[in-house]
Amino acid sequence: MNLKRTLLSGVAAIALLSTTLLQAEAASVSQGVYHAKQSTTVNGYPQTLNQLNVNLTKPYTTVDVGINTPFNKLATVNSLATAHTQVNHHVVGAINASLFHFSNGYPSYLLTKDGQIQHIGAVSTNYNDFMHTPAAFGMTADNRGKIGTYTLSPTVEHNGKSVTMNSLNRERKENESILFTSSWPYETTRTNATGLEVVVETTKSVEGGIALGEKVTGTVTGIRPFGEQKASTVPPKSKGFVLSVHGTEAGKIRDMKKGDTVSISYNVDPSWRDSKFMLASGPLLVQNGKVDMTIDPKSPKATARTARTAVATDKTGQQVYFVTADSGLKGKSSGMTLAEFAQHLVSIGAYNALNLDGGGSTTMVTRKPGNVYPTLANNPSGAIDRSVSAILEAVSTAPYDKAATISASQAQEGQVGIGASVGFKVDSALDQYLNVRTVNQNDVKLLGVSSGIGKIENNKFVGVKAGSGTVTVGYENATVNVPVTVTDAIDDIVFSPSVITLGTGESTQLNVSGTSKNSKVIFNPDAIDVTASAGIGTVADKTFTASAKEGTGTLTATYGRTSKKATVTVTDKPIRLESFETTAGMSATGIRAAASLSSEKSIQAHEGKASARLAYDYTANKEGVSAAYLNWTGGLPLAASPKELGVWVYGDGKSHWLRGSLRDANGKEVVVDFTKENGQDWTGWKYVTASIPSSAPAPLTLDKIYVAERSSAKKDKGFLLFDQLQVRYSGKTYQERSFQPSSTARTENPNKTFTVKFTQPMDERYFTNGYVYVEDEFGERQAVTVSKTSDARKVSVKAPAAGYAPGKNYRLIVTHFAKNAKGVSMVKDSVTEFNLR
Repeated sequence: MNLKRTLLSGVAAIALLSTTLLQAEAASVSQGVYHAKQSTTVNGYPQTLNQLNVNLTKPYTTVDVGINTPFNKLATVNSLATAHTQVNHHVVGAINASLFHFSNGYPSYLLTKDGQIQHIGAVSTNYNDFMHTPAAFGMTADNRGKIGTYTLSPTVEHNGKSVTMNSLNRERKENESILFTSSWPYETTRTNATGLEVVVETTKSVEGGIALGEKVTGTVTGIRPFGEQKASTVPPKSKGFVLSVHGTEAGKIRDMKKGDTVSISYNVDPSWRDSKFMLASGPLLVQNGKVDMTIDPKSPKATARTARTAVATDKTGQQVYFVTADSGLKGKSSGMTLAEFAQHLVSIGAYNALNLDGGGSTTMVTRKPGNVYPTLANNPSGAIDRSVSAILEAVSTAPYDKAATISASQAQEGQVGIGASVGFKVDSALDQYLNVRTVNQNDVKLLGVSSGIGKIENNKFVGVKAGSGTVTVGYENATVNVPVTVTDAIDDIVFSPSVITLGTGESTQLNVSGTSKNSKVIFNPDAIDVTASAGIGTVADKTFTASAKEGTGTLTATYGRTSKKATVTVTDKPIRLESFETTAGMSATGIRAAASLSSEKSIQAHEGKASARLAYDYTANKEGVSAAYLNWTGGLPLAASPKELGVWVYGDGKSHWLRGSLRDANGKEVVVDFTKENGQDWTGWKYVTASIPSSAPAPLTLDKIYVAERSSAKKDKGFLLFDQLQVRYSGKTYQERSFQPSSTARTENPNKTFTVKFTQPMDERYFTNGYVYVEDEFGERQAVTVSKTSDARKVSVKAPAAGYAPGKNYRLIVTHFAKNAKGVSMVKDSVTEFNLR
């Protein structure tokens, strides 16, 4: 049955149920598989239905069952379909399959594949249950879908005698023989005392991982004779079974005794024996082209209005339909009763149809055109793709061919200015089987231009006159017409970068474009004139080279009567980003750490009145990388393409890792290092820098600075102070001043030994050059000798062996971290500036 006939017959039949077709969407997902989505109203209830038509007469098209590894591991329909998509084996659509047990992941009913029993499952006793009549869907050896009843025959062999049990894993009735395994949902057989039962234990599973007809042998470990009230316990974990008989069936096992060897094997009806797989479910909904359900139609399971899933076939078995009906979507889909669902299946051409798991399990995925893997097509009622035990898959085994359909676009976005050129690229390509093909852009050809708006030169489009038309793009066996607009006017010129900052004598490439009616315009670069203001630099071939002197100026781009200016700054010095006088717009977060941010005013700031204090505590998280972050809300934008970040850091000397996180123009994170790992090894103020990769596309945004630690042995707590964050655009050497020399600084001799006096006894462990040091005006720490004296209130600071250099200023610093004998830190640093005679 072709799709057109299917949809038309569906509309006609649905009308019998007072149904109105509101909306339909349809698309091929492979050469033989077609997806349709309908919004309808059934008996006054809105419904959303998804249908996959699998045409098995088409080459390379089949249906398979998808299971996980291990077999009882639950997984979503989408993840299973993706995992089973391989080269020349594409799962182009799938639905959830039969019911399963949440507790152990096994399917509720029989599942076989390639002659192997994956799981024997159970059947139902009551007519109002799904599986009262054992039924299955499968694929025959000649690639046809098959739906119908089946009989799974457990054959027992004992002392050379074979007998067949009536059924398995359901309630035993009079004059019946039933096999019980751990797929029976109860611990015991729950039978009365009027029968006979034999318990057999095995070392191998009797429920799965065995071939049809394969024997599994065990030993009789228990006999429950007639009259005993306590029902037999079913061996757990599939390692054994119970043979339960009554009345006329008792002779099948009467002569079994403890210690006897007994084997079990399974067979199915001859019509199912050569099937590629069998997936049992229920109830049957359609038989011989008519609604004919193997469940009590008044059963609550049948009358419930819920999401539904079914598989159906036409009379020949060459058309297979996967169908879902959603529920729980207010105003869009209320779900169906089984009777309504069965009638819908008849309306689409189903000759036989089998109900599958519904409710929150109802899921359909399809391969959208241009995608390799299938994605969700319906709206599961639980709002998520539920994990299930098995799925039914529509599979394309088609080979890969040359591109048959393509989508293409301009290599550069925008309208094309007269005289300007633009290339074209193929964005996606599908072969005749709708397989996604990898595109070699070198093989893309421009074949023609409409409306006389341009011409093809060197495989590029060149604008000739203003107007709209198309360019024909060809690739392998496919062509497509791509709309193109040519303009002879612009409203505005756009500089990229819009703000230019760089070092003296350095160069940057200019990208100058424009807009016409708020659209970007592609220009011939030679048509735009760019000039630099006096003294700021020169422009040649759209490359700006900065002057040898620092300064500010402008670049001016002119196209006809339209012009635009861009600001230029030429400097080798850093540019201030953040002063940290306040923490407004900042926050602290921790990963495997506690972190807090505050404004520090007690310890002297490097500059101004305050710095930012980032406190961290890693002690509660010994595993993994711990980090404390100083974040900027929205980030700090960096103009142009910076080369280096710099910041003054008041260290705690605990040898952690100081890093920064930026975001490039594409939103990708760029991590930079202010120190190497274990590199934050100083106390007091120190200027540190981080190089910014030139490969990171501008503009950049600084999102955070952070201190990290991954060694569990170093998971401690402490704090860092931050001040004067800067950015540099020059590649030239630069020295940051630690302090400006004061004219009132004391004067000392080059070999001066300082004696620092404290007002109280100190902890002499802090009398080292880690906490007491001398630095020059550029922050270079001197090789002084710090030693304790006989007085715990004094520390000696001896000049370097070569003495201090004449004509320079220095500072003697005792950091806040120096503690007194009671373990109390100094309130702030002690700083003494001096120069040389």
